[in-house]
Amino acid sequence: MSVITKILSELAHMVWDIYCGLALGFILSSLIRAFVSTESISSRLGKDSVTAVSLSTLFGAISSSCSYAAASMARTLLIKGATWSNAVTFMVASTNLVFEIFIVIVSLLGWAFFGGEVIGGLFFIIISAILISRFFPSKVKDEAKAHIAASEGKNSNDPHAHHNMESSCCHHNMKMDMTAGNTKKSNLLEKLKTASGHFYMDVTMVGRDILIGLVVASVLMVVVPDAFWKGLFLSGNSTLPHFVILSWNAMVGILVAIFAFVCSVGNIVMAAVLWQGGISFGGVIAFILSDLVTIPMLMVFRNYYGNKAMWYLLAILVVSIFFTSLFLDYSFAALHWIPKAHTSGMQMTNAHFQWNYQTWLNLFFIPVSVYYFFAGKKAMK
Repeated sequence: MSVITKILSELAHMVWDIYCGLALGFILSSLIRAFVSTESISSRLGKDSVTAVSLSTLFGAISSSCSYAAASMARTLLIKGATWSNAVTFMVASTNLVFEIFIVIVSLLGWAFFGGEVIGGLFFIIISAILISRFFPSKVKDEAKAHIAASEGKNSNDPHAHHNMESSCCHHNMKMDMTAGNTKKSNLLEKLKTASGHFYMDVTMVGRDILIGLVVASVLMVVVPDAFWKGLFLSGNSTLPHFVILSWNAMVGILVAIFAFVCSVGNIVMAAVLWQGGISFGGVIAFILSDLVTIPMLMVFRNYYGNKAMWYLLAILVVSIFFTSLFLDYSFAALHWIPKAHTSGMQMTNAHFQWNYQTWLNLFFIPVSVYYFFAGKKAMK
């Protein structure tokens, strides 16, 4: 019974630790997305260039943090004329360079990992964009384009599709135009309702994955002994070359992510468990960046683009993540930016709740987010 109590205690503390930051991130994301149209994005992403990749990164960073929604949005951009490099760049930025992820990373892992996520995310984007432009065959692109054309209209029930949400919100906006007129006030109210709809859909899509990540992390912290993690990550091994150990940690981070099935924000919690278990700094970032190569995501890629495109995307993304991990390990070590590994065991939460600024923020954001959620649910009807 004590094990269950410890698991529930860890879970409760983690929920309390990340709630205000997560709520703020989702709210800001929904508001920004409501004021930036898909058309204004895709019209600027039709060619491979530094400017286009930069815009793809920016547009992705102000979009949703759900990997499934990002994949659906990337498909929409391809349909509207964006290049593959820009579509993948958007997808990477949308799942790794967004508000809510940054806030949760700082809350659970600290500022060094925030820097690693930002620098690593940008490095990942550059490497993957180059690899896609150079090594993604035109024949495979054409086959994927044909697959998209053949399957278009068959994915109308995709629960993660942004275009479905946008259509619903647009339908709601049309009704608002008929009843409220075309005044500035009514337009503002319409966009706020659209934003609340984005918030509702994001929480609905990502909430389960976040909860799974929290529960899995809580169980692992309590049940799995520290010796297992240290053995898995070769912690303290002095016989193997350092490069081999870092490379192994990067691959382990990627493989754990592939089979963990946890989406975006939810895997930050699991990343904290891996870090306390002894994985390298770069291995943590590799795990976080790998939410686009989980098995469910690969099935989404296959459904959208066909088998060949899925395998090419997997290979390119994994290679990009691997080199990003090594780059961060060596560069951050040279700059003395890598924090000291945790030595206090797997329990990462405080022994009790504390009355501090976070308590006040939670007391504010809990009722606000609950109201915003149900307002979004109403707006989507």
